[in-house]
Amino acid sequence: MSEISFSNDIEGRYDRHQLILWWDQKKISQTNIIVAGAGALGNEVLKLLALVGVGRLTVIDFDVVARSNLARMVLFREQDVGRPKVTVAAERLGEINPEVQVRAIQGDLRFDIGLGDLRDANLVIGCLDSVNARWALNRKCMQAGVEWIDGGISDFHGLVTRYSPSQGACYECNFTANTLERFNRRYSCPFGLLSSQAEEKVPTTALTTSAIAALQVQQALMMLHGIQEDALRPGERVVLYLKPFHLVKDLLPYNPDCLAHARLPGYIPVAEIEPDTSALEALRLAQLRYPGVQALALGYDYVTEFYCHTCQSRQPVHHPKARVQHMQAACPRCGELREPLTIASIQEDTPEAGMTLREFGIPEGEILTFSQEDQLHYLAMSR
Repeated sequence: MSEISFSNDIEGRYDRHQLILWWDQKKISQTNIIVAGAGALGNEVLKLLALVGVGRLTVIDFDVVARSNLARMVLFREQDVGRPKVTVAAERLGEINPEVQVRAIQGDLRFDIGLGDLRDANLVIGCLDSVNARWALNRKCMQAGVEWIDGGISDFHGLVTRYSPSQGACYECNFTANTLERFNRRYSCPFGLLSSQAEEKVPTTALTTSAIAALQVQQALMMLHGIQEDALRPGERVVLYLKPFHLVKDLLPYNPDCLAHARLPGYIPVAEIEPDTSALEALRLAQLRYPGVQALALGYDYVTEFYCHTCQSRQPVHHPKARVQHMQAACPRCGELREPLTIASIQEDTPEAGMTLREFGIPEGEILTFSQEDQLHYLAMSR
């Protein structure tokens, strides 16, 4: 990472920032922030983080630039249509502030960013537009032990919420029946595969987006500087209404039975395991450190094949279940809906044990979980 200068010269990049009494530009330059989502909200958040000189930014998004993005997303241009959002965002951020190091990940935050990356971050900012994505990010942040700031936008209002793994309510604590219905809408019965139903579009403008992004980044700066007074508390939410203009702040209730609050241990040893290491080899490396380990736990269902009960045909699949479309389950022979056969862990005698971790959808920087009867052990992948 290039060294950020702190000249007292009147032409210095951060001269006006350093006039603020509580501002510590050096602290900001050493900060590592992950931004989940490079859409309308993500564009504004990334722009502001680059302007204030955050040292390292990681942005993750699976989407490409569409023409309808151009009226709401400051980093994109007409010639960018069809290109990955994260690639374009990284290029523009380099133009805004070449002193900021930007890592772009085009992918799904459930499978393409590891828990090790989240543990290394000072903070995560969520700029997501679905219940499912927020659920996934919340689970990862709670496990990794990193705070995250959620943002949401609509036409005339938006909200910002602070979530912490150590205290207060998390995003999942306040799942209602309506939230659960929206969550399940993404999946089709009877096997819970991805629905072909299009995502519901949310009406927004750059005006609401800019206001909410500013609140998120201001909250992030106060947290990084250790400012508690007037900042959001863990589990606290602020809702900004622009028509009519008013602001409401409330503390969300904590659910002691929430399943999202499981947290990884503070110290996790690093092993010479990379994405191209086979699951079997990773398991054997774990057994050297933890004798008696029996399985590598994936943490999700992995589809190995489709089985048709009508014509008894089988088809290899090899994808995480959350990436398999409902329409793929139709049998090409008889047209009936086939059952996806899944595994959730890998043992030495599992037929797929010779596959690489990458093939299982495990990213670089992940923290692997190994089971031994009723005990869990962890190893961090090398980076």
